[in-house]
Amino acid sequence: MGPEEPRSIEDRKDRIKEIDSRIGELDAEFTGTVMSPEAREEWNALNEERDGHAGAVREMEARRERLRQIAGQPAATERGDSPAPAFIKSRGVDIYDERQIRAEAHSEEEYRQKVRDNAKRAIERAAFPTVAGQSRERTAEHVEDLLERVDGKDSWLARRILATGHPVYDRAFGKAVMAGPHTWTAEEQRAMALSPDPAGGFAVPFQLDPTVLLTSDGSTSPLRQIARVEQITSKTWQGITSSGVTVTRSGEAVESGDNSFSVGQPEVSPTRVIADVQFSVEIDQDWPQLRSELSRLLMDAKEREEDSSFVVGDGTGDNPFGVASTLAAGSEVPMGAAGTLDVDDLYNLESELPVRFRSRARFLANKSTYNHVRALSTGSDGGDLWVRLASGQPSELLGYAAHEASAMDSVGDTDGRVLLFGDFSQFLIVDRLGMQVELQPHVLGATNRRWTGQRAIVAIWRNSSRILVDNAFRVLVDPTT
Repeated sequence: MGPEEPRSIEDRKDRIKEIDSRIGELDAEFTGTVMSPEAREEWNALNEERDGHAGAVREMEARRERLRQIAGQPAATERGDSPAPAFIKSRGVDIYDERQIRAEAHSEEEYRQKVRDNAKRAIERAAFPTVAGQSRERTAEHVEDLLERVDGKDSWLARRILATGHPVYDRAFGKAVMAGPHTWTAEEQRAMALSPDPAGGFAVPFQLDPTVLLTSDGSTSPLRQIARVEQITSKTWQGITSSGVTVTRSGEAVESGDNSFSVGQPEVSPTRVIADVQFSVEIDQDWPQLRSELSRLLMDAKEREEDSSFVVGDGTGDNPFGVASTLAAGSEVPMGAAGTLDVDDLYNLESELPVRFRSRARFLANKSTYNHVRALSTGSDGGDLWVRLASGQPSELLGYAAHEASAMDSVGDTDGRVLLFGDFSQFLIVDRLGMQVELQPHVLGATNRRWTGQRAIVAIWRNSSRILVDNAFRVLVDPTT
């Protein structure tokens, strides 16, 4: 569901202020140059929306004035077509102020509902960076869906959105990144003191947070596109798995057979990942420009780490359980000849996967292995193996989608797991929502431990992965000695 259309005069005036602020940001971001297509589309949409709200305000103000005249009341002094400056709060209401919400709520349930409603309004107002190939509307819908689907009884996510989505918090976060916390005003210090990360550091504004913004279709990671992805606000994800329910038929008044089945209860506890983002103090950008670049850098670093760890992580210590490296040995299918991929190897791999998993099955391999397959496709016995589809869609191998993962083993690697085939809905990725950062104002050189003229942001987030059902996968193994 998209953001709710403002209805009252006050809401429309608030929205006009937000639009004016965002239009100013866009103009500053592209000073002296033409706008990108995405920015121009946003600029046009914002101006069109503003004109609509301004027209509606004028009409409603005129109706109000007419009613006052009928009732014999004095004319209003406020004009609907001249919204108050952005720094004046309409009717004294601050949607981001959790303390005000707490004071006005008459029960815990009313408090939670107000926090969630205000968080949705904050999402509507947020200026999301244009990243991950997604429109602003789709990003907003995804964050709102997290509120409905993931947020717990403590409203942790809603409270985080309100705390980090406040314009003062965003401004203070930008100042800390660009120059350091010593540049904060008293108002900005108070906003940052409400950071929802009591363990230390600063919570990343939710508009920039890759753990909140990333969705499966917005990610370049093949595993996030095809795996089961769950977001949590607690420490551990807990689920239930089963090899299947047995069904039997029985006659009238005849005792049914034993239909019992075993149930597994897997748990995944996300572990910490750290990224070090360094940049020069001479960077010639202001915060509105740098915030989009920062979001892209964090997303790129996060995806590159996951592309490896979710495939070959060994599951020991803090490492995820990689889909290729931790698959049970019983799911291995050996190649017919060491170091040589043959057409029969592909068909054997397909036939070894249980029928119930084939309807959703996909291939995963690195580019080198797919090149071996393409070489087979040129022969008389392999002409129909490989199908190239339109841009934006994965190619197909034996009629199944084929995805690329550079961390997979190659043909010729000793005991290499070179081609994975299975139902990836049985591979789970768990994200703990919320990224926080530590600021490092002076990066020291490795030689003399002197300042390099750089600053750094140390970003911290948590995730992990594991296979839920080993029998949902088969992997082709090259038994090279």
